[in-house]
Amino acid sequence: MTQEVIHVDLPARPPTPPVSPPSYPWLGRERLAGLSLVVFGLFALWAGSDLPFQGEGGVGSGLLPRALSIMIILLGLMQIAVTWNDRAETTGSWPIRDMLPVLIGVFLFAITIRGYDFGAFSVPVLGMAVATPLSIIFSGIAAKDVRYGELLIFAAILTVVCIALFRYALGLSLAVAPWLIGY
Repeated sequence: MTQEVIHVDLPARPPTPPVSPPSYPWLGRERLAGLSLVVFGLFALWAGSDLPFQGEGGVGSGLLPRALSIMIILLGLMQIAVTWNDRAETTGSWPIRDMLPVLIGVFLFAITIRGYDFGAFSVPVLGMAVATPLSIIFSGIAAKDVRYGELLIFAAILTVVCIALFRYALGLSLAVAPWLIGY
């Protein structure tokens, strides 16, 4: 009994092209996330610095924000330390055209919900009836497949839900439409 040997020539695996390192080798996706956490934690620590750490009855209203800020900073530093020796993956390109409407929407909400004085001009308090749909519509423009009719309907429904939730269900003192109904 003879055994027959069959030889099969398989094509050679093409070499994988080398991945080019990012333009800033120390700044990869993971380290950028850690750095963002550190910056956010430092901002939160600064924003809550005027809250009392200790009150008359013991714990003050500044304890929890300060503790959470410090934990966020420590987690960001830990993220940077753990990924320090790893090869940095690129963050890719960031299309500013897609992010700009969202940033504008957040900015418009911030200045119209309570009003803001810029010095040369001031934005009056427009309340949730204007600030909420304005920010939703501007942020919705960032979507590639935006349908303006659906966006307007979504903004109207979400505005009613937000007013009902924050003003009436939770009892927060947010202005609804001071230019129309006085509160």
